[in-house]
Amino acid sequence: MDSLIRFGFTIEEINILMDSNEDISLVSDNDVNEIINILKNNNCTNDTIKNIFICNPFSITNSIIDTNKLIDKLKELGFKNINLLLDSNPYILNKSDKELEKLYNKKKEEGLEKSEIIDFISYNIIF
Repeated sequence: MDSLIRFGFTIEEINILMDSNEDISLVSDNDVNEIINILKNNNCTNDTIKNIFICNPFSITNSIIDTNKLIDKLKELGFKNINLLLDSNPYILNKSDKELEKLYNKKKEEGLEKSEIIDFISYNIIF
């Protein structure tokens, strides 16, 4: 909890986050800081990170390993501006790299080009 306060969340905001995701109280400060660092390393600003957490409190309790795998998969598939994607669709963080790859392959089998699949994932809250 302390790491969220140090990051700039108010007690009221943290309570709202915990109303949506009670497991936040179980996450260590180190893990919260690691998720924040992952997002910062992908050019997310503090405002973007705050928006991601407020819109998708479950992103705080995601596995660090799974979050890294998902972001790596996004990059592998051709996503360039991860920060913009996460800001506009923070719910994508609830999916695994395998689910993302499965969706990508499904859209490819449907005849969509790589750029069309990226646009589809970017502009549709599909998760």
